[in-house]
Parts: sequence; C-alpha cells; structure tokens
Amino acid sequence: MSESYHIGDWLVEPSLQRISKNKVTKKLEPQLMAVLQQLAARPGEVVTKDDLKETVWADVIVTENVLTRAISSLRKALEDDRFNPKYIETISKTGYRLIAPVKVQERSKGSETFTIKLSRKPVVMVVGIVVLIALGAFVTRQIFLPISAEKVYNPVAVANYTNSEYWPSISPDGRFVAYGWKGEADDNWDIYAKLIGTETILRITDNPSTDLRARWSSDGNYIYYLRYEKGGSTIYKKPVVGGEEVRILTSPGYSFGNFDISPDEKWISFNDRESPSDPLRIKLISLETGLEKWMTSPDKNFNGDIHPTFSPDGTKLAFVREKNSVSMYLWSLDLTSEEPDQITKEHLSINGFDWSSNSNSLFYGADKTGLYKLWEVSLDSKKPTLVAVGDYQMVMPRVAETGRIIYSKMKDNVNIWSYNLESKTSKTWRATNDLNLNPVVSPDGVKACFTTNKDGTFQIWISNSDGTDAVPITNFIGQYLNAPRWSPDGESIVFQGFLDGQADIYKVNARGGVPENLTDSDADDHTPIYANNDEIYFSSDRDGDWAIWKMRADGARATKIVEDNAYAPQLSPYKSVLFYSKKGTFGLWSYDLEKQEEKLLIEAFHPMYWGAFAVAEKGIYYLNAQHSRFEFFDFESEESSFVYQPREKIARLGISMSLSPDTNQLLFSQIDHNDADVMLLEIQQ
Repeated sequence: MSESYHIGDWLVEPSLQRISKNKVTKKLEPQLMAVLQQLAARPGEVVTKDDLKETVWADVIVTENVLTRAISSLRKALEDDRFNPKYIETISKTGYRLIAPVKVQERSKGSETFTIKLSRKPVVMVVGIVVLIALGAFVTRQIFLPISAEKVYNPVAVANYTNSEYWPSISPDGRFVAYGWKGEADDNWDIYAKLIGTETILRITDNPSTDLRARWSSDGNYIYYLRYEKGGSTIYKKPVVGGEEVRILTSPGYSFGNFDISPDEKWISFNDRESPSDPLRIKLISLETGLEKWMTSPDKNFNGDIHPTFSPDGTKLAFVREKNSVSMYLWSLDLTSEEPDQITKEHLSINGFDWSSNSNSLFYGADKTGLYKLWEVSLDSKKPTLVAVGDYQMVMPRVAETGRIIYSKMKDNVNIWSYNLESKTSKTWRATNDLNLNPVVSPDGVKACFTTNKDGTFQIWISNSDGTDAVPITNFIGQYLNAPRWSPDGESIVFQGFLDGQADIYKVNARGGVPENLTDSDADDHTPIYANNDEIYFSSDRDGDWAIWKMRADGARATKIVEDNAYAPQLSPYKSVLFYSKKGTFGLWSYDLEKQEEKLLIEAFHPMYWGAFAVAEKGIYYLNAQHSRFEFFDFESEESSFVYQPREKIARLGISMSLSPDTNQLLFSQIDHNDADVMLLEIQQ
C-alpha cells in the first residue's frame, strides 16, 4: 500500500518510507514501516507477535527481541510513551494494537476512513551470522532523500534503543555500522555491529571490561577497538563474521581519546606524552617493527594534540589541537613532509571529526551555533560551511568511502527547574520531552521567557512567572536561537539567532512578532543584554578575537568595551559593573565601567558554562562545575559558599541559570535524562 494516511498527528507515507508531523520529517527503516503498516491495517485490533513475525520476517527464524526492538524504535519515532501510550499499546504476552485513529490523507471531499490493503508478500530480514557471511551479495537500498528544494538533509536513525549508542564507525562500503552499546541489559559497554536498513544486530565483543571506539579494517572484514582494563587500554581486532579476537598492542601510557589505523594497516596513531607535565603529542607506532615516531610538538600552553585520524588516501593525518574544552582547532599533517597546517581558527568545542571520502575536506561536529551541528571545512579554502542537516546535537561523525555519513545524536531531555532560596526547596518549573532552555523572568516578575525546540524548531516562548500558560512569540527561520534577555521596560526581548551558520543579534516584541536583525555583520554576535532601554551590550568576534561591545538598541554605533576574549556579559543591579567569562579561559571577571578596571573574581568558573551565573546586589550565584553544585560568591568577603546541589547535571546550552527580580528563586536548566542514537546521512560530496 503506497497511499498516504494519518495515524494520529503523524502523516505516514509508505512509498517514501517516512512519517512527518508539522515541520518534522523522519525516515523509517523498511522493517519498521512494515510493522507500522501491519498495525495500521487493523486499527484498534490486537495484532499478535506471531502474526507480525510471520508477515514482516516470513521464512526467517527470529527471536522475540527483534520484534521488541522494532516496537521500541517505532515508539521512539512516533514520540510515544510505553507506559502512557497514545499510539501503540502492548497487550501482555500477546501482541500490540494501534490505538491512535487512522485517517486517509485528504485529496477530495468524502469519507475520511479507509482500509489499508497489505500484501502478504513478506519483508524479509536475514538475522544473525547468515547475513554477515554474504557481505558482498547484499545491496543496501537508498534510505535517505533530501525533502526540500533548499537541500536540507534529514537523517534516519540506524541504532536508537532506550540507552545510548556512542562512538559509531561506518564500514568502508557504507553498509554496516559498529558502535559502543551497553546492550538491552544496560550493564556493560561492548562493541556491536548492524547492517544498515535492517534490525539485524551482531554482538562483536562480550567481555566484562569496557570495549569502545570501534574502527573498521580497510577491507571491512575486521573491527579494531579499545579495551579499557587494569588502569590502561589495549587494542584488539576481531573478525566481523566469527573468529577469535586478536591482541594488537597496548596503548601508550598517557594516551587519551581515539586511535586510528592507517589505510594500509601498517601504522596505528595515538597521542602520548613524554612526561605527565608535557602536552599531548601525536605518535605513530609501526605494526610491523614496533617503531615509535613522534609527529607533532604543540606549545606548552596547550593541553595537546588528540584524536589523530588518517586520510582515506593515506597521505595526511588530521587531529584536534586542544587548548581547553572550549578552544579546539583542527590541524592537518602531511605524512611525507611532516609539515602541520592549521585548518580552523575559531574557539570551538569540537566533538568528533572525519575526512571526506576524497581526502580534500574534514567533517566535524562543533558548537559554533550553540548546539553541536555538522560542519565541513576544505583544506584549501579553510572556510567552514554548515552542512544543511535537519538535526542538532550532532557529534562523532564518521564518513564511508561511498560518502555516507553517520554520527551520534545526543538526545538530552532538558527541563527547567526552580530553587527557592528562602524555603530551600526545588521543583520542576517546565518539563517536556524537548530542550527547555534559557529561563529568564521579566523585570516586573510577572512573566518569563525561555526557549524550546517543540516540533523540531527552536523558538522563544512566554509564560507566567511560574511557567504556566506558555505560548511561542517567535517564528524564527534559522537553525537555532539562544540567550534571550528582557528590556528593562519589559516591552522587548533581544537574543542571538543563527541563520545559515551566521550569528546575529535580534530583537522581538515581547507580545510576539517578526524578529528584527540588529547587527547583520559578517562576524558572529552573541549574548546580548540591555544596558538600558536604549543600549545593548553583546559579545562579538568582529575584530578577530572575542570582546564585549556596546551599541544602540537599533544596532547602530557599536563600540568595543572589554577585550581579551571577554564573553557573555551581565550587569550589576546598579549598571556600573560588567561581569563576564572569557572564551577558552577558566574564570569569572568583573569590569568597572567608570574606572575601566578588570578584576578576576572566581578562578575556577568553567567557560563552557558561560550562562550559569546570575548577579545579585551582594554577590554572584554560579555553578561550580567541578562539584556540580550552585555556590554564592560574596563581593565583600570574596569567598564562596554552598547554595544547592542539583539532582542531575546542568545543561551547558545558553542561559542555564537566572535569578528572579525579587531574588527569591533561581531558575536553571537541568538534564533529567540523556540518550544518544546513531544517525545516517546521505549527502553529495
């Protein structure tokens, strides 16, 4: 049946193997669509497990776990809750039934009901070792297509279970993925492999130690991986189809992060130190002779060089040079001349990268827009380009020879909480299955604004000060918006918005409307805050390095106020002092606007949590990231004291802490649940 129809709020398009709701479109693997079709053909009726296995996996012996995983993946795609279902209900020991209404996609006037006619011809999935023996005979269908004229690529999940799948790797031919997973029991990290387009899963390792960071051999027949045991790590490799694992070598004593295998499988790349106080350096070890060769020499003010990765043609080695967790740079090393070349120069947190299939560019996950998005940078032009993917929190990308890309998508459930400083009690302020960020109460204490990604787009919402009666006030068309702040009169809100990878300062009426671009420069402009109704402070790199600037409320007459990578300003209640962090440097600073004097206040403040502080009259509430707790820095004593220990981790995204105008409560963004799925992209390189 190729005709489209609705299941609840979702439009189902079987011929395109996709479902969509509002602006969200998701691709389904063939077996998942087949299961959904079977349920939709008999809405409200119980479809037994045996019936599903006989129709979807006919003539193949499958375990019940295969069906259970398929139902779990379907529920995830439909955003359904197993314990409070709106779509798929589990009938204990029997099967499943579709409880959402099924309606035909309207084409003309007439009845909305229809019957789905399904062929009894099965969708066959070969399970276990059998499919992996026939690697050369299996041809994967194209399961991803761009769906808009603007070439926005929409990924499909290839491993999305109830717990995290991390450090993915794709086979050279692009047909298989390997990844670290704790399994259905959620008990131990092991290496698993999966044939893309099916629910077939093969467990590669089964060891009580932790196995992670899979790498494929150049012929796709073996998987290399790191085993962490006895305080160190060892590289092993194991055939994908049967056979015993083989120990390769013990990692260097100070190695950190990823390793890689050269295309000819003669060299392994690591990082290592000559002594504990030295920065990390890239080292190559010969698998034939055991020869060790140092390749890089970073300056001592860097943490060092990490994640060395060979290019597909074997001529270059890329790596990340890390100053700290928010200042990382991509470099390339020519393996013949041994000359290093810096590829990116922005202060960014880079979470994973890989070479393009032609060895001419690098794909990487970076937080340039506030969220981790996928970027591509050419080795020639060195100009980063945002890859137009309808997704966010994209990390650890890996590229196949065919051009297929996989990555891990971090799926944190972030909710807004409040902590009452008088009663010393906390409670949920706003909780959904979305990313709820940037909570800020209006100056009069009546309203609050925050951002959320409901229906797949990030917008600013306005609610009562207790989080009730929330409504969106923007229809921003960019990839992400962040850091909203109220004007002193409560009439407008300024924020940073990202459109095509470019960050600018926008203003919107607090009652709603079309956002106005105030900066529209070639630089990135971030974290605005009103000095008064007529002036705005903000962060910008328009002179090459980050600094705090000031401009009129209409965007005119911008002047630099504080240099030296000053970032994310806040004002004292009397408007006479700026407080801020610095890009790439631990610490929280103050700047007296009259005396033009800078002072370091809190040495251990983490720059990655630039939005996790709030200024009061007598001090600063802030997140002590090392101990994951809130503290108060007293201006008079210049000492910090304990305030509150959040139950879970605090989000790093945007304004993750703010103080109500009456100074009675802290609002903060908390990660109540975290997950990660392996996603697949097919783009033209």
